[in-house]
Amino acid sequence: MHKWARQVTNYVIMATRGVLFFDLDGTIADSGAGIHASLNEVFESHDSEPLTMEELHMVIGPPLQESLPTLFTPREISHELVDTFIHEYRAIYKAHHLPRTQFNNGMKDALEILHDHYYLAVVTAKPEPQALVAIEALGITDMFVTIVGPENDQPHPKTLLLQRALSEVITSLGDEPLLQQCWMIGDRHHDIEAGVNVGTNAMGVLWGFGSREELQSAGAHVVAQDPEELIRALLDSLE
Repeated sequence: MHKWARQVTNYVIMATRGVLFFDLDGTIADSGAGIHASLNEVFESHDSEPLTMEELHMVIGPPLQESLPTLFTPREISHELVDTFIHEYRAIYKAHHLPRTQFNNGMKDALEILHDHYYLAVVTAKPEPQALVAIEALGITDMFVTIVGPENDQPHPKTLLLQRALSEVITSLGDEPLLQQCWMIGDRHHDIEAGVNVGTNAMGVLWGFGSREELQSAGAHVVAQDPEELIRALLDSLE
């Protein structure tokens, strides 16, 4: 039995459940090492310096079309090569790391507990076909009402992705959840800003790539230090 299982039995499930919209990389999935290795293989193949961990944190979260150019300038790489780098990175990551996606510590249990009290969905900047492979590797596809990401390598603002996910949830459930019962949950400011823009609650998490300052500055209503704190905050909001 999960150590939280006994505690959550006192919560009453609402007739109309809220929806938790989760970011994927850095929030559910511990994908940093695979992304780092794949990007560095591309940079090194172009005779360029590999990325530092600090630079990796800058890259993960926003669309690569936006974040990669900030790394090209100090390395004197032409911005015209952005699409080439992304294509090569995707190929390496898909072949060697995507099928071995792992959970962040505690997130598998957290999802299993929260699934009993909320509908779950994924909203990610990772291209949707790759997101589906990663979630299948984690063995949790059936937990989610919908999984939404860009349908191609073109940048898609997180707000638009969240709006699409909300629309797909409404279509799937045949009912419109109350936004005050919904949460956008992620580790970067793009996730928080999307929730604020769409009108859901917004929760930042600190086990990914963003800092507390970044998440609070973006408007996070809650910032969770670890998955246990995430569970507690989300169950408390049902009272």
